Amino acid sequence: MLIAALLLIFTVSEVEMNSARIVDEAALRPTGKRYRILVPDTLDLAERAKLSVHGLTGFLDPGANFGPYGHAYFDANPPYMSDLAGGPPNWGKIVESLLMARTMCGSIENLEIEAATLRGMLSLPVMQPDGKNYAYARDYLVINPAAPTPLSRSMLALMVLQQIAPRPELKILIDRMARDHVRVAQHSAEGLFYSDPPPSMGDSRIGVLGNAFPIFVNGCAIRALCRWSDLTGERGYLETAGGLSRFALQDRYWVPEAGPKAVVGAERGQFNGHTHSYTQCLMGLLCYAIASQDSSLKEFVRSSYEYVRNFGIGRIGNFGEGCTTGDMTWLALKLSDSGVGDYWDDADRYVRNHLAELQLTDGAKLRQVTESMPNGRGKWDDAHGPLTSLGETSDRVVDRSVGIFLSDATHPARIPKDSMMLTVCCTGNCTPAMYCAWESVVRCTNEAAQINLFLNRASPWLDLDSYLPYEGKVVIHNKNTRKLSVRIPGWVDIKDVQSRINQRLAAPIVAGRFLVFERIPAHADITLAFPLREITELHAMAWKQSDFWQECTNPGANWRSKNPTRYTCRFRGNTLINISPRDEGTGYPLYERDFLRRPKAPMQMVERYIAPVLSRW
Repeated sequence: MLIAALLLIFTVSEVEMNSARIVDEAALRPTGKRYRILVPDTLDLAERAKLSVHGLTGFLDPGANFGPYGHAYFDANPPYMSDLAGGPPNWGKIVESLLMARTMCGSIENLEIEAATLRGMLSLPVMQPDGKNYAYARDYLVINPAAPTPLSRSMLALMVLQQIAPRPELKILIDRMARDHVRVAQHSAEGLFYSDPPPSMGDSRIGVLGNAFPIFVNGCAIRALCRWSDLTGERGYLETAGGLSRFALQDRYWVPEAGPKAVVGAERGQFNGHTHSYTQCLMGLLCYAIASQDSSLKEFVRSSYEYVRNFGIGRIGNFGEGCTTGDMTWLALKLSDSGVGDYWDDADRYVRNHLAELQLTDGAKLRQVTESMPNGRGKWDDAHGPLTSLGETSDRVVDRSVGIFLSDATHPARIPKDSMMLTVCCTGNCTPAMYCAWESVVRCTNEAAQINLFLNRASPWLDLDSYLPYEGKVVIHNKNTRKLSVRIPGWVDIKDVQSRINQRLAAPIVAGRFLVFERIPAHADITLAFPLREITELHAMAWKQSDFWQECTNPGANWRSKNPTRYTCRFRGNTLINISPRDEGTGYPLYERDFLRRPKAPMQMVERYIAPVLSRW
């Protein structure tokens, strides 16, 4: 898996001076309102976030300043966590994920560990006092220390921290990082960049990487600069983001493996290479397109998103690796949120299916799988070379892994033995996507709320109880909104929706896919009922199901296609409740969802948490 080698650009003296003041364990403690209530036992992203907090704080190495392990291997008995040469990888992604997950659910589990990993990330000796650049090599690629690249994901994480626990020292640090993004960018006739190595056409098990590295790095930096510009109002950072965008948009980076002769793939965002790197670039490009009001660039991102949607089984968010599932969820939400297109149903499908399915939620199930593995070491991925262990543990690996995400998003029915592992970056991309979906469920401005997804959500304005996929019903418990717009999923005929306010029939305004309720009484209950459609679809998967997961659009010359596997998929609404054939062999079974066939949603007592309102992502 491609993980870029990046540098955090600020001096050791600054870090030592500020980290104690920046990281205040007491300020990290959630302060939102809590209450217990009976709700449908259906997909609840806040409850999933509680598991995430457990896994994100468990998947850390106390012997390395609580930095994240790089991998966990479940194809061995006992399973083990380990790291590669270069130090703890993806630290910024994990910190960002942990901050977001705790915001969603209000969990207070392992607050001291969260503070410790924050201090550990801030203490990295990433620039020597004498000015000599220190290359913080992450996983497999080491760049030239003479061409430093800013650690954009750490900057994004610190921006979340600044919203949760603002500190003057933290703002100064983030601004310094933003200015270093500007300072170290290299200039060319095509725009700005941090590194531009030749494309990798390696014929590895994960496929042809192509121009992954410069695309990935520029995309992350663009997103960080646009985000900081939005939070601070400093428009100057957008100039650098624009230069990085121009460089990333060169035709040479957007050449598909194959395509119709009459189509110019470079104008439509088509590419040949590492999918996650390109989706990360699209995320940055979309942020810049929104900030600069560039309608042409928005259309480019939309077209490229739809290109990626053709790989794997897009209907369920199966795109090769977990990182891409997270990225595509983010893109579907952001494209919809910004009015570039209506992809709310795409996001709903991804979240309900592969994003939820990749999260490890059942320790007993995972333990049973690992106990069926051979004793001793598993098989390390040949594409990445031999394992060079810096830190390793087999201590309570299954229990500590509950809540984090598996990496294989290629196999839709069973993750095979040789893919039974996770790489830390997938959790670092799936968790923020889960947060973005949770945040997007409901929005409110001036007592006018909008519901975009039928997922359980508690908020300051209203609570939403979803009975899907057991029943075609949602109940909205109003608190203080006066006007409500509710998006009806695409699989529902909007004419068939019956609406009631406090058990009395209502006649909302129909506006496209939205039902609009006006002058809603405070504390009223709005109930929507509609027929629950159950349908069967056939989806062909071209990837060989015996292979390691595929991260790229081009699997390489050593890959030989056979007849595609054709899967029969049974859906209730957007939720996959059954898939066949069930791939044979040792591995981790997916979509064991027979319980979703019940006619009535089970109920459960939960503690709901109302998070403080943060700015949008």
